[in-house]
Amino acid sequence: MRELDQLLLGYLELRYPSAESAQRDAFVQLLEAQDPEIFGYLVKGVVPQSQPISDVVRAILECAGSLQVRT
Repeated sequence: MRELDQLLLGYLELRYPSAESAQRDAFVQLLEAQDPEIFGYLVKGVVPQSQPISDVVRAILECAGSLQVRT
């Protein structure tokens, strides 16, 4: 899903390099989920049960406001 790719790549470029190891680990855990589950978190507003994953989802969504749409 292109929307997910843009959101995740934005986080990777803007925040991942300076993220603490716990948030990096949570990001890896998020990537292990199926696309529909990630889509629910990032687009539909589903709140992850895991607090670390919830925190990284919040960080990804914060980055989304800083992204330019890529075509």
